[in-house]
Amino acid sequence: MSLRLIHVFAALPLVLLVLVLHGAIPGYSMPTFGQALWVMGFARSFANSELIWIFANNIGNPAPAAIAFGLPAALAAAAFLKLGFDAADAYSLSFGAWLVLAFWGCYRLGRLLNVGTLLSLTAAAMWLSTPMLWMHESYSSLALGMSLLPFYAMCAWPTIWDEVPSPTAFLALGVGAVIAVFMDGYTFVMFAVATFCLWVAATIRRKEKWKRAVIRIGLIGSAFLVAYTLFTLYIGRASFDPAPMDFFRAWGANIEFLFRPVQGLLWLSDWIGFSEARASADYFGDPSVFTTPHAIFLILAAIIGLAISHGDKRAIYGFMIIGLVGFYFSLGPSFKFYTLKPNGVAGPVMPASYAPIPTGTGYISENLPGFDAMRASYRWAALGMFGMWAVFLASASGRRSLTEWRIPVAVGVVLCNLPHQAWLATYAANRENMQNVEAAAKSIDENFVDDERVFFAPWGNDFFITFLAPSIRIKAFNIGGDKNVATAFDQWPAALQAFPQREVDRTIGANYADMVTAVLTSHAADAVALSFIDNLAPTQAWPVKQEFKEDLLRVADTLAANQALSLTRTADYIIVRLHSPISNSSATSTLSR
Repeated sequence: MSLRLIHVFAALPLVLLVLVLHGAIPGYSMPTFGQALWVMGFARSFANSELIWIFANNIGNPAPAAIAFGLPAALAAAAFLKLGFDAADAYSLSFGAWLVLAFWGCYRLGRLLNVGTLLSLTAAAMWLSTPMLWMHESYSSLALGMSLLPFYAMCAWPTIWDEVPSPTAFLALGVGAVIAVFMDGYTFVMFAVATFCLWVAATIRRKEKWKRAVIRIGLIGSAFLVAYTLFTLYIGRASFDPAPMDFFRAWGANIEFLFRPVQGLLWLSDWIGFSEARASADYFGDPSVFTTPHAIFLILAAIIGLAISHGDKRAIYGFMIIGLVGFYFSLGPSFKFYTLKPNGVAGPVMPASYAPIPTGTGYISENLPGFDAMRASYRWAALGMFGMWAVFLASASGRRSLTEWRIPVAVGVVLCNLPHQAWLATYAANRENMQNVEAAAKSIDENFVDDERVFFAPWGNDFFITFLAPSIRIKAFNIGGDKNVATAFDQWPAALQAFPQREVDRTIGANYADMVTAVLTSHAADAVALSFIDNLAPTQAWPVKQEFKEDLLRVADTLAANQALSLTRTADYIIVRLHSPISNSSATSTLSR
């Protein structure tokens, strides 16, 4: 019992460190803000049901909306909302809960590899401190998917390595696959690739007869197929439009990105002068491409582990394959080494002429299902890092933790991965922004009627409406998220589809008013809310600029001349409805304001 207590006390500060690095401290910090608006909108809509449901009825109408990714995180957040927590703390608690599961998965994988308890705990903190993980918190559940890679491997391990897989082992693999596919598509594909690599290594290592090997891979494949089928049934489609190879190439990592961190991120690398200055204007893609893929510390740890002892060779071979595959695919369709964007070139995508040496992965990315959706190629580096981390862990198989020199190595990697204080300060700002938006939603609530069908115009990638509509219990046609917007638009009445996206043309003010009137007179919606703000803009901070106000006020003047309409003016919206026979007097007084 005393030894168990020692392990518990050893784990607690490590778990706390992980939560701090990811910003998941309820009451103090929040991992991100922009994507959290979207996730918490779904979570609030799930929680609005008498029992927590998996479809959102307040957004993306007329049909219930399925969240494109991150369902496990949103469901956990919905549970915390049901318990009375505010949006910021519910989000932090949800992410914290999944991070604790990820920590446990790292620890359990270490124990399955016959690694000592203390080293398994330290290695868990080592993995979850990796900047590739916490720097992707702004992408919401993608960060959780990456963090859970060791947990997924732990779920697959018995099916791969047991001489005769038990039903329990197969169930664990299935549960891992279902969590992965609903959490994030990128890491679901990574999990499938990792499982296949481990199967190859295990089959070769044990010299398994081909019939048994085929049966085993059949079980593995069926688990992933069932998970993917459930996901497609949930979202209502099997695939989305693929991205061009120029996108894959632009979001592929330069080779040097893997070996040197960017300047201004990690305090120790900056202090010793190891980091490298990079500017967004010099690279294709977006900043995440050149800021997140550095893996040098995990690579060095793996090399050190292999140089001292060979550990569990059956596992090392499999994890080494995983690491190499991950890093190779992270380069994208073309090799790039200190490849910069030429002066005068606009746009983020990268034609092949700027990186003419192919890696050979382009054909796979273009033609193989699953791989064709991995358009941000650099994210494969997370799989490469997981492989290196697991090689380091497997090299300690059978060693006692208390005399294990790898613990100082793991602690050293954690220290190398610590960010500047300024990064941690953004987590507190995220929480403050969420609280400001939640307060704004409460002030807007009084101007809407529960369950009325509302169309917000101009429309676009409406993250704020995704949060607002469930908070004030209306049924909005608008929704955020590219995939969700595309799905909702296809189901909208024609009167809504007629509106231009994210603009109010100054030359068609009268026509815009006619479109608003057509929505109401056709009863396509109960109300049209003319939005002064771009409803994607609040993903950065609150309050935001009212960029559409001047144009929409002119539209409102035109609408006010129509005696059949009632206008309610608020700080950020003009809400237009048809007069009802029983509310003409109140509507008229509202209009006069």
